[in-house]
Amino acid sequence: MAQKTGYLAEKLKLFHLSDKRQWTCPYHYHDFDKITLFFRGHVSYDVEGTAYDLQPFDIVVIPAGRIHRPIIYGDAVYERIIAYISPSYLQGYERRGCPAGQIFTRENAPILRQPQEADNLYNVSCRLRRAWADMGPESPLLQETLFTEFMIHLTRALQKDKLHVVQKGHQNEKIRRILAYIEENLSGDLSISSLAAAFFMSPDYLMHLFKAETGMTAASYITTKRLQKARHLMQEGRALTEICYDCGFTNYSTFYRAWKNHYHTSPKEGSRAFPDSFDE
Repeated sequence: MAQKTGYLAEKLKLFHLSDKRQWTCPYHYHDFDKITLFFRGHVSYDVEGTAYDLQPFDIVVIPAGRIHRPIIYGDAVYERIIAYISPSYLQGYERRGCPAGQIFTRENAPILRQPQEADNLYNVSCRLRRAWADMGPESPLLQETLFTEFMIHLTRALQKDKLHVVQKGHQNEKIRRILAYIEENLSGDLSISSLAAAFFMSPDYLMHLFKAETGMTAASYITTKRLQKARHLMQEGRALTEICYDCGFTNYSTFYRAWKNHYHTSPKEGSRAFPDSFDE
């Protein structure tokens, strides 16, 4: 099963990382939104089973709950800035007239390619990168200030269609349709046999193809997606028994075990969590 990773205690967490290793990161997801500003390396970004080859200054947009992983090839230096963003941080933009939340609600592919020319977004991307060379006591404030400017220009660039949305990824068309079907039918019957019948293939072939293309078993993927939906419904204040069945679990004990195994707490305890608390 894809694991939830990262812990966000504050409204915004910024990292500048530069390392050299060949690595396939495990599939994982976060309960907060994430942006990666890529600078260099030989990297593909796999989002929900579709892999995109990155180019310098690409912006990877990962909404909360989206299963993803970077795949690092060779021994080239992999440099990027990563931002973990809480819902309340985005709400702060909204209150001040910048609809930055639209960055994560778009239905397009997750890779945004900015033109490398003397425009505002590219310039602030460069200044944000250089900010990590500043080692003064006020450096974190400078980095956060520049990230605010980056988010404003990113929002404007999307509104004005100045960014290229990278649509071409490496994915089996059958798997793409299966993933879309799962997303649309989380409350229904998603047993392997029913999925296989819906797509006119044998259960064994479906399980093999799903694992080969996504790196996850179909059952683990479905359970993860259902638990993500359950967490979202909890934050709306819905009753746990209602959530259980709305998310496709056949009974409460099955839901309880799945939640306990994944979040290491009971659903009742999880339902009391504040929206901005992101437990590991």
